[in-house]
Amino acid sequence: MMDRLISRGDELAAQAQAQQVQRVAQKLRALFGSAAVSVQEAQVLVSGRGIIKRWLIDPSLRFLSGGYK
Repeated sequence: MMDRLISRGDELAAQAQAQQVQRVAQKLRALFGSAAVSVQEAQVLVSGRGIIKRWLIDPSLRFLSGGYK
């Protein structure tokens, strides 16, 4: 019984994590365009020219992932 409960909890946690990753990816795609943002498992990767400079200039980007650590 407890094993089923634990596995269900793991499934729900994985689903919530996937949804959160997709939300962050959508926000970043809106800012950088879809070509610069990719999702790999539980990671959102942003690449491209000028990304670091834009991240340093725009405070909304610096604090976008602050609540997700």
